Parts: sequence; structure tokens; C-alpha cells
Amino acid sequence: MLLFNIIFSCFIMLFTSCESDFYGLDANAYVLTAEQDAASEQWQEYLFNHLSKRTSKKDLFSRAEDNGNIPVNHKQIHLEIAADLNNDYCIQHTKNKLHIRVKTKAIATWMSYQLIESLGQVKKEIKTEDLPPAYLTFTNQCKDFDFTYREPHYAPNTNVEYAALLGTNNLDTEWGIWGHNITRIIQDAPGVWAEVNGKITQEQYCFSGDTLYNQLKEYIQDNFSDKPEEGMKFMIAPNDNLLSCTCDRCQAAGNTDKNAAPAVVLLINKLAKQFRQHQFFTIRYHSVNEPPAYAFEDNAGLFFSTIELPKITNFKDNSKFQSSIDEIEAWKSKTKTIYLWDYSSNFDDYLTPLPSLNVLKAQLQGFKEEGVEGIFLNAAGYDYSSFDDLKTYVAAALMINTELEIDKLTKAYLKKFYPKSHQLLADYYLQLEDDFATKAKPYSLYAGFPEVKSSYFNVSNFLSLNESLQKFLPKTKGYEREALEKLLAAFRYTSLQIAYSNGLNKGGAFEVVDQHVRPNRFANTLMKQLKKDVDDGKLKVFKESNGDLGDYLAQWNAYAGKLQKPNQLKSTKLLSVVSNENDVLDKTPLADGVLGFNNDFHQGWVTASKTMTLILEEGAFEQMKEMKLRFLKNTRHQYGAPTKVEVLQGGKAIFRTDIVDTKEGDSVYTLTISLEKFEANTISEIKISTSNPQLSRLGLDEVQVFN
Repeated sequence: MLLFNIIFSCFIMLFTSCESDFYGLDANAYVLTAEQDAASEQWQEYLFNHLSKRTSKKDLFSRAEDNGNIPVNHKQIHLEIAADLNNDYCIQHTKNKLHIRVKTKAIATWMSYQLIESLGQVKKEIKTEDLPPAYLTFTNQCKDFDFTYREPHYAPNTNVEYAALLGTNNLDTEWGIWGHNITRIIQDAPGVWAEVNGKITQEQYCFSGDTLYNQLKEYIQDNFSDKPEEGMKFMIAPNDNLLSCTCDRCQAAGNTDKNAAPAVVLLINKLAKQFRQHQFFTIRYHSVNEPPAYAFEDNAGLFFSTIELPKITNFKDNSKFQSSIDEIEAWKSKTKTIYLWDYSSNFDDYLTPLPSLNVLKAQLQGFKEEGVEGIFLNAAGYDYSSFDDLKTYVAAALMINTELEIDKLTKAYLKKFYPKSHQLLADYYLQLEDDFATKAKPYSLYAGFPEVKSSYFNVSNFLSLNESLQKFLPKTKGYEREALEKLLAAFRYTSLQIAYSNGLNKGGAFEVVDQHVRPNRFANTLMKQLKKDVDDGKLKVFKESNGDLGDYLAQWNAYAGKLQKPNQLKSTKLLSVVSNENDVLDKTPLADGVLGFNNDFHQGWVTASKTMTLILEEGAFEQMKEMKLRFLKNTRHQYGAPTKVEVLQGGKAIFRTDIVDTKEGDSVYTLTISLEKFEANTISEIKISTSNPQLSRLGLDEVQVFN
């Protein structure tokens, strides 16, 4: 009998101990208490005020001293900010008491909104419609955030208050200098510029010189506090190019013509010693590529760019991942603080939906294992991108806990903020993610629409969602209505891109009227709607660089004025297009009957470096009199007219011209070739090349043939 009692007592103790981990938050009322220190008491006041504002039931929340009597059926919520806590937060939850300890005030803010939203789920009188769904469970636990620096750089996270609520960082409030922006601070002066190949160039800085150091020191002294609690972060990065200073001082520091890291870190260390209250970083990117011989100061660190890593879920199988890990290990011997500068956008198309979350989770997990401590996720930044509210929420959550499930986070967020359309949106977006993972093909950070379609974008699924959302829109209100209107505006851009890619075919944007190619009624309707979206302020840009939607629409509006005659070259007659590297290029745009946009090399142009060779079948020029080749001119992206074009038939050159393009300001160079001497029933080879080192890229939009 005694043995039975002992076993039964142990069973009861075990059961009670286990169940104590799962006490719910529901209670008749709540009493907020705090440790008797200023920080904890401020947290108590902050949380009490915000809870009280969210309910009309005035006796639901009250405050008391920690040793005060807690009424029956009330749950005590005891708050504590402890800088010496071993973890970022600890939760101890018993039947009548929820004890929450956190390490910092910033974590206390995040924890407050996790708690408020969780309480709102069990007490409907607490209004939390504006808060993203909580994913923290208030069970017994002590946890650290997976990353100490967390910034998903989407437009929603640029809102400082929202970033605090999500528990993320914000570059506008925390950084005194960010990115490659020391150029905004530094003034022209002797010694500030780099020496490259024995010559001074203003395209890069000399990081070992006193001039640059003194200007940066004065800027920090004049603009930022010397109080430790008001410390800032500073990015000291070379200009965005491959140039490295090789003056005597920089070489003495360890610079080579391909690596500026030694002098850059030397400067960072001088600043870090001067300003111990601040943190200083550089970025492993371009000219900063190998660690110096010496270590970083304790308040200095490195951002490691993942620009070369493929955007794919199984990226660990890629050799570039292992190369990155080897590099990170080398840098870890020089600094204890390594953050990731990651990327999560198609920077040439912000508006077409992109499946980026599964890739993000995989990379976060992979680099966490390698000791990376922080993440800056470079996305669309201050500009709108499709699903950016969802992605901000999910990315922020994953940076705190990489084990959270994307499906659950996605469905919870969409259900809360899109009550009418959440099922449509979740089904579409999660299918987009699943299909992309199945294809196992990376998305490009700079992709035009043809590449988008081939890598991850399903046109049929998109058009179905677009049609359904337009039907749902009148049934929505509030945030859902506003967010869907913006999303559908973005979808109008993508719809135009789909129509452009279909050309003169079914679902295309063009038609032939009076022997001229022009946009059809469908395209014109989309153009008018998108212009109204731009005028109403819903959208401004569609990509990172030169992406003004007004300029994009101007290209559409100007199309009819080109008075383009229909191309009589049959697409089947164009056999192949090969680049200088013997890469087979997509030949479709060259005989689809549609001209490229003059301001965008992604829009209708086939591009190559230095040379391009076209093979046309017998009969391509039968009964034809003239051929026109249009070449893109874009100095910024190194596109120019070719310097030589040659046409061969049967191995014999029947046309050749050397081109000297002297016209400036034109965006297109057109070459007209008479076909009078061409053999109709012979295979033709068109060889296009450029020897101009400054304009080494070729862009051709259409091989036009006329009779």
C-alpha cells in the first residue's frame, strides 16, 4: 500500500509539473506587478497604459506592488528587465502568475505586443485588430533570439514604431552612416582620394590617410552623442566598385590592387578606439574581400554580403555556399561580430510576386549554424513590393526564431488582415513558394520578365488570382481594402508585362491596324488604370534603378508613334542566336513583331557581351527587300551600337559595315541593310560585334524584314 501511495504521489507530481507548462492566459482580470527598479517599473506603466487603451472594461487591468495581495481569479503578470539575464527572455507561467523577464527595453516592447495580442485572443474585449498575430507561446521557457541584429528592409519596417513592435532594427534610427554613403559626408581635400595605378581617382577613397579619418571623426563628434546609452552604428564602406587604393600608406597597411580591406579595417579600428560608445562596420563586398592580418576592435564588425549565393532552398548543395562559409571562418578569426547582408528581392521587378520566404528561412538556418549573429535583409526598402506586409511580418518572426513555420505564419497574418480574401491570397502565395521549391531553380536578383516566367512565375495562377481579387474587392473595407487596391495596382503592371510578352498573339498587348503595330484596347485600358494608380499615389516605381512608372507608361504611350510596320520575318526562320561565350540565347524577342522599350534592356531586348551571331534558315529573305536591326544605346549599362556587322551566306560575306556611331542622346541605333544581293534559298549568318571597351554590351530587339 505504501509503495502504491508513493507511486501515485509521484505520478500526480509529474502530471502537475507537466501541466504547469500549459496554463492559459484567460482570467477574470489581471494585475500587473514589477520588480522594484526603474526600468521594470517603466515597463509596467507602459504595458498597463497600452492594455488600458485597448479595452473599455476598466477593471480588467490594474497595478499593484509585487508583495500586494492578488485577488482570487486574477492573474498576476510580473515584469522584470534584467540586464544580467542569461537569455534574451525567460517566461515562468503558473496557474495564477505569469512572470516575464527580459534583457533589454527593446525586447520588453516586442514582448508587450506579443502578450497584448495573445490576451486579445482569449479576451475579445481587448482590441488588437491592428496588431500582427503573436507567435510566442507563454509557457515556461528561457530563449535567445536567433539573431541579435534583425532588419527586414521592406517598406513596412521603415516605420520606426512598427519595427519596435516586430522586434526588428531600423537603419534610419540606429545608423549614423549606412551603406556606401560616406560620399555624402566627405569633402574634396588633398589626401582623401585613392591612388590607383599610380593616378589619383575620385571614384574611391584612401582609407589609410589622415584626411578621411579626420573628416569622419569630426562628423561623428559634431552630430552624435558621447553617452554610452545613445551609441550609434556606422558603416564605413568603400564606394560601390572594385577599386582599391595602392598608395604607399595603403600598401604598408596591407592593401593590394584587388583588396582594400586592410586599410578599411585600419580606419575602422581608429574610429572604434576614438568612439567606444559607438559600433563600426564595413562590408565584405567588391574591394573588401580578404581579411587583414590584424583583428577588429571589440566595437567593430563585418557585414558579409551574400550577393554571389544562389537564391534557392537547397543552397547548401552549391559550391558557393561552402566558399562563403570558408570566408566567414577566415573573418571570424579577426572579428567576433559578423552580420549577413542578405537579399530578398528581384531588384528589376518589385511588383510581380516573388517566392522568397522559403529561401530566406533556409539561409537563416544555414548561417545561424555558422555563427552569424545578425541579418540585414536588403529588399525593396522604402518602395512598395507585392506582399511586402506579409513578408515583413514573416521575415521578422524568422529572424527571432528560424524554426517557425512559414505556412502557419502566412495563414495567420493573412486571415487577420485580409478577412475576406485571406484564403485566396494564402493559397496563391504558398503555392508560389511550393512550386518554386519543386523547380529547384534559383531566382535572379536582377531578372527581366522572360526570366521571371521561366524561373518561378505561373501566368495562369496569377491571372486567376487577379480576376478573383477584383471580384472580392467591393466586399472589403478598411486595411484590407486599401492593401488590396495597392496589390491590384501592382498586378496591373504585371498584367501589362504578361500582355507585352504575348505580343501579337492571344492575350497580347498589340494589334496591327492600317499596317502599323500598336497597343490594343486591352493594353490601353491597363495603361490608363495604372496611370491612375500612379496619380493616386498607390505606386511610384517598379524596380530599384530607373524604375519610375511614369517613364514606363511613357514608353507604352509612345509606341503607336513609332509607326512600326509589321515584321515579315517568320519566327520559324530564325534558327538560333549565340553569344560570345557560345551561350544559346532566347531568340523569341527577335521575331515576335514587337519592339523593345528604349529605357529598359530587359524589355524586349536580346543581350550579349561583345558578339552575337544569328543563324537564319533558307528562304528567310525570299521576296524581301530590306532588313532593319535595332540596337540599344544605354551608356550607364554599357550598351552601344556595334562596331561591325557582317552577313555571310554559304561562307561568303555578302554584307559588311564598320560602324562609327557619333550621335549622342539617341537611345537606339538602327542599321538598315538592303537585301537585293542576298540569296533567297541560302542559310544566312549575321555576325554582330563591338570592339568598344566602354560600350561592350549589345542589345538587339528585332530582326525586321520588309518587302
